[in-house]
Amino acid sequence: MFDFILDIIFPMHKCSLCRKPGRYTTSRPWCDECEKAIRSMRQDMHICDRCGKVIPADKFLCQDCSVKEPPFAIARAVGPYEDSCRIAIKVLKFLGKRNLSVAMGKMMAEVVKGEPRYFPIDLIVPVPASKGHLEQRGFNQTAEMAKSISRQLKIKMDDKVLIRVKETPPQRELSKEEREKNLLCAFEVKDKKKIYRKNILLVDDVYTTGSTSRECARTLLGAGAERVAVITWATGHGF
Repeated sequence: MFDFILDIIFPMHKCSLCRKPGRYTTSRPWCDECEKAIRSMRQDMHICDRCGKVIPADKFLCQDCSVKEPPFAIARAVGPYEDSCRIAIKVLKFLGKRNLSVAMGKMMAEVVKGEPRYFPIDLIVPVPASKGHLEQRGFNQTAEMAKSISRQLKIKMDDKVLIRVKETPPQRELSKEEREKNLLCAFEVKDKKKIYRKNILLVDDVYTTGSTSRECARTLLGAGAERVAVITWATGHGF
């Protein structure tokens, strides 16, 4: 019913990624070629065993995870932050095509289901958006994807428990060290009872340096969460 309503509100006659004409739905917003491209990108990438960033085939961990163990148990993504995966998140965030979050969330849930180290999961928590981004876009794309993941996994999602208490400048142009400093104490758990001793699945859109995921995980664990695992739509490259 949810997808049906979205298809009425957002009818699609072109592939959301390559603009190929056709009949598309919320559950299938892109053409077969684009879906194949996304899935093949994931199959072809060699990733860090801990954070999921793309690394050379002769490595087991990325440089960051080798130097300092991340606070989360595991992080994975649907694909690398390039080509079709990169276009999808740009269309969702900057063109406001929020119906894409349904199919993207389904694919993220597939990744979670295929990795035993994610379980158990007690609660799904999205990374909160900044006030500026919410005003600009009208929605939090991460929360939208988390809703879809929640429906697929049949696990409760709470987008109010982790909140942003400090507005931060855009992260895109900052170095890894600057990003970490930028995000320090930027998040807070509103109701610690909701996450106490819970296994949390943290949802974000893109994992690049990992600064946001790490800070959110530290905040959740510091507030009493038992364990945090991370799922994102796309991931960056490690070394």
